Amino acid sequence: MKNSLGATRPLPAVVLALGITLAELGAAQEPAAADFVVPSTDRQCDEFNRSWVVSSRHTHLSIKVQVRWSAVGAKDMQEEFILSPGGSRAIGCASKLEVISAEIMQF
Repeated sequence: MKNSLGATRPLPAVVLALGITLAELGAAQEPAAADFVVPSTDRQCDEFNRSWVVSSRHTHLSIKVQVRWSAVGAKDMQEEFILSPGGSRAIGCASKLEVISAEIMQF
């Protein structure tokens, strides 16, 4: 009896370790929030600037986004906003737009 009890004690520890490892692997494979944020242009404003739109491809969570943009001859602008799932937001005319950060909101 001692051998059979002693042999079964490591099994729960192995199962627990395996479960933790699998959970960490699953969390590591989730795409980053920035992977769901897509900046695009929809029209030309003038010869240097285009109209920018930032969209979310996430299907069920909102994303807090921070962007920086500037029009030719103007100062850099920065804005933070929340995109709803599948939503988009028009930014305005700029020569370039950069997504500084993106964070998935857990609500």
